[in-house]
Amino acid sequence: MPIRYSLIENKLTAAPDDYRGQVQHNASVSIEEMLGKIARPGSTITAAEGLAFWEELSQAIVAEVQAGNRVVSDLFVVSLGLTGTFDSSQDRFDSARHQLRVRVAPGLRLRRAEQGLSVEQVRADTVQPRPDALEDFASDTTNDRLSPGGMARLTGERLKFEPTDATQGVFLLAANGPETRVTQVKTNRPGELLFGIPAALPAGQYRVVVRAKGKDSMLLRSGELGALLAVG
Repeated sequence: MPIRYSLIENKLTAAPDDYRGQVQHNASVSIEEMLGKIARPGSTITAAEGLAFWEELSQAIVAEVQAGNRVVSDLFVVSLGLTGTFDSSQDRFDSARHQLRVRVAPGLRLRRAEQGLSVEQVRADTVQPRPDALEDFASDTTNDRLSPGGMARLTGERLKFEPTDATQGVFLLAANGPETRVTQVKTNRPGELLFGIPAALPAGQYRVVVRAKGKDSMLLRSGELGALLAVG
């Protein structure tokens, strides 16, 4: 199946005719859904066994990272990095200016999967919300983290929604299924949403989805941020 993409205006360059390609993913697939496909009739493992192994593997990877090790596999490489500027060779780590960050890069097997891919250009949905970047104020990161109880700024296009309609808004979708609708919205503009992250948001990985109805339209459209954000 070809990888679908559309062209959207590139606002990061001065040239008025510049466009950038954006992949149109068919769906977001969870670990549970993939294990459900693996544990088909005749398989030697069940979905429950697969989930149990995944949990053990996840805990082992986290433990290695917390021990300061790099985890290398054919699918991905997990390492640690530092952000922030050190004023001199004698400067020390200061949590107010420097932060440790977990970094994930594709491994050799995923890199090989890039070879031979075919693409198909499709028309961009001109009325679909298009979130581009989420800035988490507490951690001072972009498209990386969500800090429960803190504030976040989401920028993009066609983000404005009707707050009195419970089907519209900013939704935080956990990797294991549940979704949380953001209720504290300070700024609601087409190009910017400023909102409070729910204080009780459980730890995990989240997708950020904006759902909105166009002007004089009853059709609910959604757009997803192209990054998985971590809590905890």
